[in-house]
Amino acid sequence: MAKIFHKIKELFLEVLPAFIFFLIMFHLLLVTKALILRHYGIASESSAIAAISALIVAKVVLIANRIPFLNLYPRKPLIYNVVLKTMVFSIFVMLFMFVEELARLARKDGGFAAAWANISGDFSWSYFVVREAWIFVLIMLYCAGAELTRVVGKEKVTEIFFGIKQK
Repeated sequence: MAKIFHKIKELFLEVLPAFIFFLIMFHLLLVTKALILRHYGIASESSAIAAISALIVAKVVLIANRIPFLNLYPRKPLIYNVVLKTMVFSIFVMLFMFVEELARLARKDGGFAAAWANISGDFSWSYFVVREAWIFVLIMLYCAGAELTRVVGKEKVTEIFFGIKQK
C-alpha cells in the first residue's frame, strides 16, 4: 500500500507544475473571453471549464513526456526539444479546443452533424486563431521552463527563483 501511495504522490508532484501553469493560462483566456462577450451582453462559461481543461492538458503533458519521440534531443541545445514539444503539445491542445467548441455547438444545434454543417456560421475562426496563438506562446514558455528545469535540476531552479536551498 505504501508503494502505491508513493507512486501516486510521485505522479501528482510531476503533474502539479503543468496543472498550475495551464490552470492559470486557461483562466486568463476565459477571463479575456468573458470580458469580450460581456461587451455584447453574452454570458460566458464557468471556471470549471478552465480547471477541467488544465487537468486534461496536464495529463497529456505527463503522458507525452514519457513518449521517446518527444525527447529526441536530450544532449542538443534546449531549443530542439522546446520547439518539438511546443509543436506537438500545441497541436493536441488545438484539437482538444476544436472538439470542445464542436461539442458546444452540437449541444446548441442538436447533434454533431448539425454542428459540423453550421460550423462556418456559428464558429468564430478569428477568436479561435487568436486563442491558439496565445496558447502556442504560453506552451512554448512552459516547454522552455520544463526543459531548463530538466537540465539544471529542480533544486537549482527552486533556489534561483525562490531563494530556497533544498537539502
